[in-house]
Amino acid sequence: MQENNSNSVNEGEVSLKDLLLKIIELYHEVVRYWKLVVLSILLFAGLMFYRAYNASIKFPAKLTFMLNEDNSGGMGAIGGLAASFGLGGMNNGEFNLEKMIALSKSRNIMQQVFFDKGIVKGKNDFYANHIIQEFDLLEKWKKTESLKDFKAFTHQNISEFSKTENRAFKYIHAVIIGAGNREKVLSPTINDLTGIVELEISTTSEDLSINLVNVIFDKLSHFYIDKAIEQQQYTFAITKQKTDSLKKALDYAQSNLLKFKDSHRNLMLRQYEAQELRLQRDAQILTIAYGESLKNQELADFALKSKTPFIQLIDLPISPISREKESKLKAIILGSFLGGFLATVFILGRKIIRDSLNQP
Repeated sequence: MQENNSNSVNEGEVSLKDLLLKIIELYHEVVRYWKLVVLSILLFAGLMFYRAYNASIKFPAKLTFMLNEDNSGGMGAIGGLAASFGLGGMNNGEFNLEKMIALSKSRNIMQQVFFDKGIVKGKNDFYANHIIQEFDLLEKWKKTESLKDFKAFTHQNISEFSKTENRAFKYIHAVIIGAGNREKVLSPTINDLTGIVELEISTTSEDLSINLVNVIFDKLSHFYIDKAIEQQQYTFAITKQKTDSLKKALDYAQSNLLKFKDSHRNLMLRQYEAQELRLQRDAQILTIAYGESLKNQELADFALKSKTPFIQLIDLPISPISREKESKLKAIILGSFLGGFLATVFILGRKIIRDSLNQP
């Protein structure tokens, strides 16, 4: 039994010599069909060169900024006091750059950008329409049944969009963020060492590239800040409303007390003295309540300011922007490698299949 197991193992083993001989055999197979390899290299190199030669010149507009994540989490005694009123809970990890990158490509931000107006090539229009013209989408949509009759966006009220307008909006959103294997127009990146965020828009129009990246940053920063401090703004609004209400009540109580004293200054009856005491008591209670409410308002204001993220703009894109075009040399090298690789895989795959079929 042991000898049989040993023999089966030996039969299944592949020696180093056999492996080397197989590699040499495959090498000679590739050399044998070298003309096919060369033809494939020339074909793919030519195609890549043609693509690079006809590629449009693009203008990459780059904008950089950084996010201040110091949320003043350690506020000491004041922080503890604020927490007692439910105003604390400031997390250093709440503001993060990954969230901003995701938001920059979101449909919410993009719809604000697309339906803002700007001047491109002397024409003031929605950026959505500028993008349609930039990428010649009307010509492409002629082949699409659901979009062939669409011409341009005429209003910015998305809730009133027709299905055709919604399809057009979703399409240009996909174009900008590079969805569906499209080349990305918007490229947000984060430098892991410095924490600096770079937004880049690349189109064939310098004006459009600069305007779009600026508008995206503006909409993104406002949306991010508003959402980050939404709870604190709500708390501050409530405390301020309460404080204002108490102040009006206190002013009214104090005014009534003074009027009473003026109208009864020479009267010493006990019934008037009791009424004066009641008015004084009401004014004192409102004074204490107003003081506490004012303190809560100051704490809410402090929490709001501490929670507000600070987005620091570093560099804006300015004209003229350096033009970029796909490198022809790089295209030839890439095409040559791709052609040689595919030809080699084809030759070796064909031989392996043929040898397998010829085995008894």
